[in-house]
Amino acid sequence: MTINSVSSSPVEAESYSISTFRLRRRTPGTFVLVPFPKGGRSIRCQGQLEAAAAVILANCPLVETIREQPFQIWYAWRETKTGLEIQLLEQHNAARPTAPWHCSYIVPDFLVRMASGATRLIEVKPFDKLHKPDVQRKLSVARCFAEQYGWSFHVLTERELRRSPLLGNLRLLSRYRRLMTDAEMCERILTLVAEQPTSINDVCVRVSFPDRLHEVRAAVLHLVVTGRLDIDPRYEPISDSTLLYPGGSILWEPFDSVWGPSGSRTAELFASSANSVPINSLSST
Repeated sequence: MTINSVSSSPVEAESYSISTFRLRRRTPGTFVLVPFPKGGRSIRCQGQLEAAAAVILANCPLVETIREQPFQIWYAWRETKTGLEIQLLEQHNAARPTAPWHCSYIVPDFLVRMASGATRLIEVKPFDKLHKPDVQRKLSVARCFAEQYGWSFHVLTERELRRSPLLGNLRLLSRYRRLMTDAEMCERILTLVAEQPTSINDVCVRVSFPDRLHEVRAAVLHLVVTGRLDIDPRYEPISDSTLLYPGGSILWEPFDSVWGPSGSRTAELFASSANSVPINSLSST
């Protein structure tokens, strides 16, 4: 496979703000709204798999902005004797190649800006569809587009989204965001955890509300989901032994642990990476 890229400035690439939801109506399914408190809005996702990714992104303390279905990436492709040839097209150029070229576009699922300034382009796909030729072609297009702007590209399947307790922990915490809590109880909890990392069980025992342990646990989870306390939700299910830290202490992100850049996993024969498509050359035109 050969991909030829047509460069445009990264500023232009990030300026696409026109909604593409009307372009995705041909895809079956309904939209799922995922709260994004930091952004003051909900993220619209097509299906439960995208929603799972959005839950993790929206709750990651190092994610600054999330744009769902952020722009179109136009490309042309044709079959040759040596394989498939793909050409990225100028995004606002009305002129399109003619036969034997085929012309189309893709709409990535998420464009994410991190607190570090890094930008991540993300595609969410069911694992059993990764090796379909049209899916591989589209993932290659998205990866090439990301590379020309210096963004990392990530392909997420149910294996990445559900391989760790992260998603379940965040969904559990979300139930407590709007909880009405006792102000005195919360202050005691915060004071206790400020002294040193403390397990949920120890907080419940030491916070001096022996007849209200259920309320104390609920208050702890409310303080975590609202950012006044921290846990590391990536590796273990939330339990009585989970350690609590003052808010702002644990700046986790999935990209450095349970998710990796596409192409980073080579041990799996069927690694969910767009890099599993061989690219013979990558040149600019």
